[in-house]
Amino acid sequence: MRLRIALAQLDPGARCPEGNLRWALDAIQTATQKRAKIICLPELFPYGLLPNKFLAENAAIQAREFLHSLKEGAQANNIVIFAGLPWPNGDRPYNSLLGILPKGGVFRYDKLHLFPLFNEHESFSPGNEPVFAAIEVQKIKAVVGLMICYDIRFPELARRYSWSGCNLLVVSALWPQSRKNNFITLLRARALENQCYIAASNACGSCKDVQFAGSSLIVAPNGSLVCQANTNEELLIADINLNQVNEAKSLFNSSWPQGAWNHPVEEKICSLIKLKEFVAARKAAGQKLVFTNGCFDILHAGHVSYLKKARSFGDFLVVGLNSDSSIRTIKGASRPVNPQNERATVLASLSFVDFVVIFNESTPEKLIHELEPDILVKGADWPENQIVGANFVKSLGGRIERIPFEKDTSTTKIIKRLQDL
Repeated sequence: MRLRIALAQLDPGARCPEGNLRWALDAIQTATQKRAKIICLPELFPYGLLPNKFLAENAAIQAREFLHSLKEGAQANNIVIFAGLPWPNGDRPYNSLLGILPKGGVFRYDKLHLFPLFNEHESFSPGNEPVFAAIEVQKIKAVVGLMICYDIRFPELARRYSWSGCNLLVVSALWPQSRKNNFITLLRARALENQCYIAASNACGSCKDVQFAGSSLIVAPNGSLVCQANTNEELLIADINLNQVNEAKSLFNSSWPQGAWNHPVEEKICSLIKLKEFVAARKAAGQKLVFTNGCFDILHAGHVSYLKKARSFGDFLVVGLNSDSSIRTIKGASRPVNPQNERATVLASLSFVDFVVIFNESTPEKLIHELEPDILVKGADWPENQIVGANFVKSLGGRIERIPFEKDTSTTKIIKRLQDL
């Protein structure tokens, strides 16, 4: 099961975007002549850094034309191409990695983790989900997961791909020279802990005053280097043996072990005293606290989408949960339907809820003053001047976020439907 892979390491600042495309097409042809069946290009390879929304949007429009040329190159050379391109998305494009198949198929991964030091959030929208695909090359079946640059700092993404059966992770990057050692170390760690191959194509040269590290490389499932480029433009070609993935996992599968440790749900449900200790530690580490509250009596799709969006505003989400006595005071003796401990357990089971704290008061004002959140979240049906704690949070330099409800449902509507049955 030997598969030949090419890594095209280019200097995006050396030419105009059209020139970089021509360089890439020449590299694709050369790789084919050397019998490679997969070629990987760097992140945003025709452009390098796109430091503002205007440049990113215009590049994304042009990228459709570039994709057409790459599809022709894939078909003419019978080679799979992985290419980093911006991709249109309303008023803010995605930073994407496209898999282009010889028979015309295309799949696309949109970068999940935007790099804060390059202010990527000002140019791009974050992606929504991991993307992997089964491809067949030279009668060899590979399951390929896609990642872009900063993504490799998040082991959960690589682990998700490994759980899904990926034996090859493809990474496109614009990794800077100043953190070159991190690039190599992180890639070797992701390959070793997930027992899979990683092929990473990085840029070299400089663009917008940033010097890139080059050092494109392929890592084996045991963490050893199969090959590594220097710091100049280069077409690096090497063979991998996908049988080594199965051999590594047959000894012990560290990416999907039986009895793997998971964060216990019970630890997420805290007293206020204990929660303040956790909050203080996280804030000391520079993390931003998001706070919201509610009864969450019968957890439904509207609650889930709301809480997921709330978590995206900061680094950790605390949910203040009305106690049973608090709900009875607000909603009457027939509520809640579910007792507070059960409601807390269900909330804490959501991956994007970090902590749950139960409060007895009719409003969470005391909690907000004790925790001092950086971001206070409520539904968009609440005017900001009626949100409890809003003025206090803003006085600390925090902000208020109001989330529109995406689902036309509520606990009251669910109860009424059940009564009408």
